[in-house]
Amino acid sequence: MKVFGTGWQRTGTTSLSKALNALGICTLDFPQQFLRDIDHEVVRQYDGFTDNPIPLLYQELDRRHPGSKFVHTVRDDAEWLVSVKWLFEVGAIKFDWAKREIIGEIHARLYGTTTFDPDRFLERYRRHNREVLEYFAGRPQDLLVLDVSRGEGYEKLCPFLGREIPASPFPHWNKRENTLKVELRKVWRRLGS
Repeated sequence: MKVFGTGWQRTGTTSLSKALNALGICTLDFPQQFLRDIDHEVVRQYDGFTDNPIPLLYQELDRRHPGSKFVHTVRDDAEWLVSVKWLFEVGAIKFDWAKREIIGEIHARLYGTTTFDPDRFLERYRRHNREVLEYFAGRPQDLLVLDVSRGEGYEKLCPFLGREIPASPFPHWNKRENTLKVELRKVWRRLGS
């Protein structure tokens, strides 16, 4: 069984990846290889996939991998918009987007632009959430909607996947950092090498 995270970026996709790995589902976060090759060999190396470009490909992945489970992470619209704004301003520095051409390709496909546009981004986020729910309508056994930002975690995820709830808390990763902290970390890395 494969597990695919259909949630849009900044909805807890990294936390979901860490949780799936903790449950023994070998998971790749940000399987960028799929953007250019949906049958890339990583599909055989891992059982779980989260983050971009999965939201663009989930319907085709569903057709290619029958019996898969889909976890759709969501969060409040206003909170999501603040978080994605951070991603395009500070996160772009933190994750060194300038050196990764594929990031621009993914964002162009997600939003139709590579620069932050709050109205366009929010409309696209809302549309994606509607489309996922419509696509899986009548298939509750295949789709779980999970709001990690509201404290949902293993108590919903584990029964959906048929796994035991672990004693450890649900992970929370990739939280926002301020620009100064990101810049200082980059300088520290350069000095250390």
